Amino acid sequence: MEHEKDLSNMDKISVNSYRVAVHDNRRSWIASSPTDSLATPAAGPCGMSRNAFKMLVGLVIVIAIAVSWVGSTQFAQSTYSATFSAPYFTTWFTTIWMIVCYPILSIIRRLQGKSFIEMYRESEKIYGSRGLCLMTVLKIALPFCICWMVANFLYIYALGLILPSDVTAIFSSTSAFVYVFSLIWLKESFMIIRAIATAVSIVGIILFAYSDGFGGFQLLGVMLTVGASVAASLYKVWLKRVVGSATFDQIGFFLTILGLLALLLLWPIILILYFTKAEKIEWDNLPTTFLCGSAALGLVFNFLVNFGIAFTFPLFISLGTVIGIPLNAVVDTIFRHREFGPVKIGGSACIIVGFLIISDRIMRILCCGRSAQLSEPSNESGKGDNLDSINDVPKKIDANGHSKCESGVNA
Repeated sequence: MEHEKDLSNMDKISVNSYRVAVHDNRRSWIASSPTDSLATPAAGPCGMSRNAFKMLVGLVIVIAIAVSWVGSTQFAQSTYSATFSAPYFTTWFTTIWMIVCYPILSIIRRLQGKSFIEMYRESEKIYGSRGLCLMTVLKIALPFCICWMVANFLYIYALGLILPSDVTAIFSSTSAFVYVFSLIWLKESFMIIRAIATAVSIVGIILFAYSDGFGGFQLLGVMLTVGASVAASLYKVWLKRVVGSATFDQIGFFLTILGLLALLLLWPIILILYFTKAEKIEWDNLPTTFLCGSAALGLVFNFLVNFGIAFTFPLFISLGTVIGIPLNAVVDTIFRHREFGPVKIGGSACIIVGFLIISDRIMRILCCGRSAQLSEPSNESGKGDNLDSINDVPKKIDANGHSKCESGVNA
């Protein structure tokens, strides 16, 4: 008995030693990890603590995300007129503005002392070991560009049929579809509460369809927005599976290549739609102000969503899109004189609740407490979120503390 007791004590000592070793190893890995220079400083200005500074920056980014998304959506709907009805042209025009993402980042990095060649070699790794070549363009970049165009085309097409407040509210159900695709594609573990949240989001979509009657252009607009939401969620999960984690430079490079492909390869579709009368465009009477406004604010929105994660907590990035729903409703009420009725308010509430429950960051706060979440660094090792708020794609942490998705491939 004494011998067995001694062995039991030895086992406990061994387990405790192992835990200490793992803890020390993780701390040393974090300390030695290369930090992204876009991240917030170790201490805030004016004597503020680092967390207080990040929260302050986060509030500014939340407002900027909401305003840019609302502005881009409102401008996109304002392009529709008797002389212009071309959702594909609007989608193509706003997409090619993404070309400037990587040049802007390159200038910032150059001012920080990083060479263009060094930055390019690191950035092209997002396409795998081959880097950027014809094969990776055809196999990775072009399919993602097409998926991006489909999602945005359906979104802008819907704006010609229903109000921007309706479109943004329904589109916020993207997180629910991300979870469904993650169950199928990323083998994410099934959770009852997230399944309920998905069902609640679907109820919200049905309420929007019911609010204007199940028929006519209103229902078509709801269906197109749902299609945009499904395409966007497919884009996110697919990107996470193919690319995995990526640095901010790689994200900018990816967006720039996406814009270049749209500029060089997808313009013939504009001519096809124009000459077949599928889209109405009077070239001497283009809504240039609205097109440029939508494109510019869309560019700001994508920058804030994809790179704002370096400066504040990921939770704040998600909240920016949620705030856009009531903000769009206010704009529609004041400037378009359209009422956001009680049924739509109920539908929006369902979608927002579903979004918040499914959000991985919200789930951690509910499970671990607010202080534990706010003290967590936000991807400052350069493993930033991918395109269009991809942080709602489920992740897991491997034994060494590296963030990666299930069945994903790190770039």
